Amino acid sequence: MTNWDVLVVGAGQAGCAAAWDLAAAGLRVAVISRPHSRGKPCAGGVTEKAVARYRFSIEPVVREAVTSLAVSYSLSPVRHLKAATPFCVMTERTQLDAFCRGQAKQQGAVFHDTAGLRVIHQKADGVSVETREGESFSAPWLIAADGANSAVARMLGERHPPGAMAIEGCVPRKNLRDYPPMTLDFGVVRGGYGWLFPKGDHVNVGLYVWQHGVAAPERAALQRYCQARLGTPAEHVAGYPLGTWLPKTRLVNGRVLFAGDAAGCTEMLLGEGIYGAVISGQLAAQAVLGARPDVSYPRVLAGWREELQQVTQLGRLFYGLLPVSSRMLQGRLGDSLVNGFSQGLTLGQCKRHWRGAQSLKG
Repeated sequence: MTNWDVLVVGAGQAGCAAAWDLAAAGLRVAVISRPHSRGKPCAGGVTEKAVARYRFSIEPVVREAVTSLAVSYSLSPVRHLKAATPFCVMTERTQLDAFCRGQAKQQGAVFHDTAGLRVIHQKADGVSVETREGESFSAPWLIAADGANSAVARMLGERHPPGAMAIEGCVPRKNLRDYPPMTLDFGVVRGGYGWLFPKGDHVNVGLYVWQHGVAAPERAALQRYCQARLGTPAEHVAGYPLGTWLPKTRLVNGRVLFAGDAAGCTEMLLGEGIYGAVISGQLAAQAVLGARPDVSYPRVLAGWREELQQVTQLGRLFYGLLPVSSRMLQGRLGDSLVNGFSQGLTLGQCKRHWRGAQSLKG
């Protein structure tokens, strides 16, 4: 058995964020994850608030900087919302994860590939895991950052409410009749939207549904949307769940702290997960570096939990009022949103800023 200061399970955005901070502080960190070649499906849009959270520049993996967003309901009419500065950058998730993994390695984190975990044991003074390959690791604390289908959560008996669902594919730019701007098409799927994310040599195309069971973002539905918008089918299609249950779940089980999608840190309205992953990973590391991580972690993440509670209420209202709410988004509300995002604001902060501006006008 190998002894470490901290174990991190999962090498996505939450796991790498936690590993970077812990290793930079001088701790011996083991990151246990699936082989990197098995990248997580993800639209790969990184908002300015998320860009600002990284401990390093992600410029080497940025494909496009976005200042314009096309919004529609059921494909038309389209309104173009514009910001003076970028509110989002486009990355390819596999490349982004590989880059962040490399940054954590430079700080001293040690990565171990595995086909999966076999067992987890918790004691009063620590936690140990055994992989399917028979390797064993132990440490005083473990950060579980292994996604919405967290094996760690399942082994510990944690149960979560339904989260969001998405399905995505890509279209090579050479196959396109027109190269689209960043686009959100509300109403093309019940309880959600379709998206087009331009990435230089291809366009990422997908469907998002705010809660599993509201509608089925299926392969056939994605291909219909892709054909309608881009005139060609999508390639490399994959579906995936998103953890949106932070307001309703606990963050700690014994000596295990949950982060990223494993903690439900994705916001429900638009399904943005990278910011929640990075901030929760960093705050989990902060807790481990302090006293009583099991007590301090829920406290330091309380602000993001409160944010997601507000966004969940807003999301239920937004999708319940379609198409009226989409027309509002095509107006001043949308302008406020993209400009707020360009300033690094969260959705909740954008909402409060917009309401304040409306009250001043009144």
